[in-house]
Amino acid sequence: MRHPASTTAAALLSLTVLYLSITFGSTVAGGADQYSYVTQAGLWRTGTLQIHQDVVRDSPWPGAPETWTPLGFRTIPGDPSAIASVYPPGLPLLMALFQVVAGYCGAFLVVPICSALTVWLTYLLGRRLFDAPQIGLVAAALVAVSPVFLYQIMNAMSDVPVTAAWTLALLLVVSDRPWLSGLAIGAAIMIRPNLAPLAGVFVAWLALTHWRSLFRLAAGIAPGLCGVLLVNWRMYGSPLTSGYGEIGHYYAWAFGLANLRRYPLWLVDTQTPLVLFAVCFFVVPVLLPRPQVGHLRTLLGGIIGVVFLSYLFYTPFDAWWFLRFLLPMWPVLMLLSAVALDTIARRWTGQWSAAVVWAIVAAVGWHGIRLAIDRSAFDLGWGDRRYVNVARFVADHTEPDAVIISMQHSGSVRHYAGRLTLRFDLLDRAALDRAIAFLQSTRRRPYIVLDGDEVPIFRARFSGRSRLGALDWKPLATLAAPPIFVFDPLDLSRTEPPLAISTLSSRAGWRCTEPPIWPPLLRLK
Repeated sequence: MRHPASTTAAALLSLTVLYLSITFGSTVAGGADQYSYVTQAGLWRTGTLQIHQDVVRDSPWPGAPETWTPLGFRTIPGDPSAIASVYPPGLPLLMALFQVVAGYCGAFLVVPICSALTVWLTYLLGRRLFDAPQIGLVAAALVAVSPVFLYQIMNAMSDVPVTAAWTLALLLVVSDRPWLSGLAIGAAIMIRPNLAPLAGVFVAWLALTHWRSLFRLAAGIAPGLCGVLLVNWRMYGSPLTSGYGEIGHYYAWAFGLANLRRYPLWLVDTQTPLVLFAVCFFVVPVLLPRPQVGHLRTLLGGIIGVVFLSYLFYTPFDAWWFLRFLLPMWPVLMLLSAVALDTIARRWTGQWSAAVVWAIVAAVGWHGIRLAIDRSAFDLGWGDRRYVNVARFVADHTEPDAVIISMQHSGSVRHYAGRLTLRFDLLDRAALDRAIAFLQSTRRRPYIVLDGDEVPIFRARFSGRSRLGALDWKPLATLAAPPIFVFDPLDLSRTEPPLAISTLSSRAGWRCTEPPIWPPLLRLK
């Protein structure tokens, strides 16, 4: 049956999300995630996945290889001069593919397109499972106005792409396309390998419903799974070694209690108690409409359970937007909430049910959008421009062979200024003077770039061990908001006021800056 009004509304909703992501989202390779993803995309285009740094071998302080490693990268066992991205290959490969078509800035179109796809696929999933366009549209709307979803469509990170991939896999498997579903699962595993156990949910469901399709599903999954193992071997020397290191560094039973306190509270806070309606699908199934496919509670319950368990024992974080880890279950969660809401409204309000449902969705939407605005989701793209602004200043006011001592800017300064960076947070507490002396002896003038909240960290690390640790001389330059400082450690008697690092005035609009060297150099002197 055709439902042109609902389909048109879902398409407009998807396009609205696409517009918001492009207009307000980040187009900057700053911080650990974005810098590492975009740089790895460039490395894929060069045909190698490692960068070699000659300077490492001569550096005379403990742990030198790590100090020359920017955020989002790691050293390679057996080759101290080599570094590689810590992140899986799925998103960088998508970025590289988009760059082939749209140039460097194409990398920043991946998340906007995946955000629109997630909303659209949620609508199609609702139609397929319950043959009710309103349920699919309500679910798509609940996804679109979710604060954590709005927050993540502004970031060039893997959360939204992996959500789109798993939602596509789910839609395809319930539409009796197991091979294509397997390909989507393989892509999702390449984007985020720790969610590979989700494939077991699909296998279990097919074993209960269409067991003859299991081979086709497995055939589709195999290329992605093998791809992850092959990339691990090429990047880190072993197919079973990930960029994150030992699993015990990130997973522990002790983390479960902290996450069990945080995730449910964040969920209800951001999504309102409406999200709790999803439990009706499992507790009182007889009261809800009959699904169009069999054993659906096994499939959807398994997806929610595996995603939640995948992060229950993961390192706890104390910020609400780390709900992003759970985004792959968002379409399912919102779909089940929509089913329960629609059923309750029909039972209690009769012919007014549609109006009641959309009034509630509007209230939830207002809450979600208001919360996203209050928590700076729509400022993320503008805020990330600081990485480009600082790097441009460094490129214009420092020597080409200068070395920038930094932490948060250790990747972006390499990317947009073409300067080597040295991590102060990994530098031995007694080695700052030694590092400065070494840089001078090799004719590499040092500079220090710090975010405002890094200044006390730098002082605490080096004060009492180095004259420079106090940072008690005038900076060379400052960025007003957020505060960022550029210090020249060879000019302690500076009396002139700091130079002002220029900023952009507009907070919205597509702005993408291509780095001076792209794809990245494979060997840094």
